[in-house]
Amino acid sequence: MPETPQLTEVYELHARAHGISRRDFEAGVAHQTLRKRLPTVVEIAEVAVFAASDRAAAVTGPIANLTGGLIAD
Repeated sequence: MPETPQLTEVYELHARAHGISRRDFEAGVAHQTLRKRLPTVVEIAEVAVFAASDRAAAVTGPIANLTGGLIAD
């Protein structure tokens, strides 16, 4: 969720350490996902709302993977 202030700062720090722009760093992270884009705050919130709702009554797993299919090198 690079649109959050916290991740914007973290991405800027990592980009600076790699000698690239924040935008290029973000694009590199997005490229490592199956969807080739990062999840948005709205998408994450929608999962939280679903998980807290009665519609998720059959869900028994304690972890919701919201990485967009991140494939770590």
